[in-house]
Amino acid sequence: MTENVMDQIVAELRVSAAKFYPQHGELRNVRVVGHTPKTDHFIYDIVLNFGDGNARVAAKVYRNKSGAELARNKAQQEFLNLVTVHKVSQKKKLIGVPRPLGDFTELGTVVAEKLSGLPLQSMIMKAALLPGFNAGNGLAEAARHTGTWLRSFHRATANMPSPFDAEQLLAELEQVCTQCRKEGLEESDVRSIMTGARNALHRNKKTMAASAVLNDFTPLNVLVSDGGVGISEFARMSQHGASFQDVATFLATIEALEKYPFCNRSITSSIQKNFLEAYGVSASDQALLRVLKMKALLAMFANGRGLKESAARKKVMWATVMKRFIQQAAHRSLTQPAAHVA
Repeated sequence: MTENVMDQIVAELRVSAAKFYPQHGELRNVRVVGHTPKTDHFIYDIVLNFGDGNARVAAKVYRNKSGAELARNKAQQEFLNLVTVHKVSQKKKLIGVPRPLGDFTELGTVVAEKLSGLPLQSMIMKAALLPGFNAGNGLAEAARHTGTWLRSFHRATANMPSPFDAEQLLAELEQVCTQCRKEGLEESDVRSIMTGARNALHRNKKTMAASAVLNDFTPLNVLVSDGGVGISEFARMSQHGASFQDVATFLATIEALEKYPFCNRSITSSIQKNFLEAYGVSASDQALLRVLKMKALLAMFANGRGLKESAARKKVMWATVMKRFIQQAAHRSLTQPAAHVA
């Protein structure tokens, strides 16, 4: 089924691709050069050969295990998000957004330019495992570029500020703590987290900045190149939400890398610090971000590792490692003064 979809995409690109790249002259060939399987989709790499240069394309083909209609719906939503952000990027001069190359949503597929770059998470892992990889302080620069990009994205898609409800946030935090109890989080840890959160939010904000929210802004989806950073994932984007949600998600996923013994805190702390400085987080907002980050970390813990029930031993190991990590993160994040976030 997927091969048939790719045949149709290649056939259409043979007809339409030249209009997207008039500077490259005549289109000579369209080649599928590889693919990467994901949980609910495949990413196919396509090369467009022109008379004067080449172009790389990514085709995201949603799996239709739950039906072709669901695959189409996912593709349509992502395509709409991508078109919206690309229009904004052109108007606001926001770099690092792939250009859609036609509407292939009836095939359950999104086709767009392939951004070049190395995932930020891969850079972090290499720095942790290979002595000297970060000798030029490239991670700090990448973190700053990431913070600058996210700030620009939120400004470009800004909406009217939303009311802030501290009690609602505390209720949501308590709910996710309850879910974590099933994974082994102890009652004393829950009390510590909730007490720290209440203390952090004792000065209630009246409003929160609002914008489009990516809802999946992680180091795995940030591509770092010589020209800055680009973002390759817009499937979960919502048109309106709290901008700090993306900030908290990024901070949480960076900090969660500490669960690997080889990824030390000096690396993650530096990334968080440079990211926040580039984003422009004020001292008054840092307490709120600590609570949002802890909520995101707890959600990761509650969701588990996604292992099958047969992998019971691995699930227990995952829960044990994450419980210890959550305890440490809670102590660091919710017992420190407002001047520090990481």
